[in-house]
Amino acid sequence: MTNILRNITLDNHKRAERTAFLKRILKKTITPYEYYLYLTNMFLMYSILEDRASSLGVFNELEELKRSSNLREDIEELEHIYGFETPVVTDAAHKYYEYILNDISEDYQKLLAHIYVRHMGDLSGGQVIKKLVPGSGKHYSFDGDINLLKGKVREKLSDDLGEEANKCFDMIVEFLDELEQNVIGMENIDDMGKTDDFAEKSAKSA
Repeated sequence: MTNILRNITLDNHKRAERTAFLKRILKKTITPYEYYLYLTNMFLMYSILEDRASSLGVFNELEELKRSSNLREDIEELEHIYGFETPVVTDAAHKYYEYILNDISEDYQKLLAHIYVRHMGDLSGGQVIKKLVPGSGKHYSFDGDINLLKGKVREKLSDDLGEEANKCFDMIVEFLDELEQNVIGMENIDDMGKTDDFAEKSAKSA
């Protein structure tokens, strides 16, 4: 991979960093419950992405890159400490799940583009976020050398992933904006009416 892919996605990368929700994470003003909602939706999205990518061999020699089990541990930790339960599925997370499952589930390159955006982000900026979030931040904890893992990912990348990588960024921004605008501050999460949907999709992706 040259700098072309990085440059193609740079504007969208910056747009994601400027979302209100991510800014609040970086300022350490996120509440445990808000972060719990973030984690549960991330688990849903990562689970389907990693399931489909694994079936096509995208994670060959990169098993330690997978984040789903770490996300589950973070979720269970917050549930144990704070008594949280019955998570909410945002419309954006639902849309992402359906997109991976129905539109690109057999497309190695497009799935790889999403791994580039999400997992390389966890290896990079995620190392800063790990120190700022409620709980242990296992989502951002990796076994082995992080720079070595980055190198292994880069070996799989090509500059023609830019269009799909930007689509992934668009969907991430949509999710973060929805989380900030429509979910945060809710006291009764059952009002969202999507709790069963989360349980069903999580079971399929596990």
